[in-house]
Amino acid sequence: MNPTDILEKILRPPGRGIATFATAQGMSMPLLQKLYGVTGFDEILGKWKASLGTIASAKTIVLGVPSDVGACVFRGANFGPKGIREAYLARYGQYPAGVLDIGDALCIPQLLHDEMLTPEQIRKTQEDVYGGAALPVSALSVTEKILGIVCDLNPSAKVVVLGGDHSVSWPSMLYCRKRFGSEFGVLHFDAHTDLMVRRMGVDYCFATWAHHAVQFMKPQHLVQVGIRTSDRPRETWEAQYPAVKQFWANEVLDREAEIIEAVVTHFKKLGVKDLYISNDIDGTDVRFAPATGTPEENGLHPNFVKQLIARVHQEFTIFGGDVVEVAPPLSGLSDYSTEPTSLLGADYLHALLN
Repeated sequence: MNPTDILEKILRPPGRGIATFATAQGMSMPLLQKLYGVTGFDEILGKWKASLGTIASAKTIVLGVPSDVGACVFRGANFGPKGIREAYLARYGQYPAGVLDIGDALCIPQLLHDEMLTPEQIRKTQEDVYGGAALPVSALSVTEKILGIVCDLNPSAKVVVLGGDHSVSWPSMLYCRKRFGSEFGVLHFDAHTDLMVRRMGVDYCFATWAHHAVQFMKPQHLVQVGIRTSDRPRETWEAQYPAVKQFWANEVLDREAEIIEAVVTHFKKLGVKDLYISNDIDGTDVRFAPATGTPEENGLHPNFVKQLIARVHQEFTIFGGDVVEVAPPLSGLSDYSTEPTSLLGADYLHALLN
């Protein structure tokens, strides 16, 4: 199969990546109609498939990964890509010129990573989902394949991933390695360090992606901002990862301008030129982002997050990023275009795109 044929098998149009097949698929129609400007699904499908042929010329690629299999306390981040898109369209209208939304990675709700499956299970799933084609079947493995193809087709494009829980940043880190080796930086907003070696025997999940990333990136090129919740004291993390730069939330508050410049200075001193921004919505205070899997108090103010993103845009090439852990069903609101956490996720997406 050529790359576009593969993408058609492992991608779905925006909002349709949760593999429920016939169930609840109509929920995506209003979003698709707004994105493509047509009403019939066959017309939408035709426009979406045609758009995959333009990946090589896009300036920015948007990919949804509607998976919350790697989450922790509360589920619902699988509807994050849908919520962020609907809120974005309501607040900002269509994407800027040069931005291509290639849709959602196909996410079978109970599957996280292919290494967690037996060969027989992979074969059965390939048979049922792809007609036997030898393609990945789990959310993280599917996303890795998609991003690898995108990188081959358009190695200079900015790539923005909409989660999903924070485990979806792991395939993004593999994408970063494919593009830059170890010569890239990561600005990471989060209430948690995500530096666990594994969690309850699971290698790749929301709590471990950053640990695995620093095994091949330069650890000093990871800057974490907003950390405030851990079952281990700060000193433990600093001893285990002495090169990783952390700004805990309690040292950011009331020193926002100083911290912004400290982050910029840190990256510049290291000679970082290319930066990936991973934005877990729970890095922001729960007052502004309540609909998330692990809401935490005493967090960052949205204005600070947006100002820091704008500032690093001035100094570095932002080649990619993600917005993760937006879980709109937890709000109890059915209209995601007005749901507060989805709207904040849309603001953060807007900051990445501009």
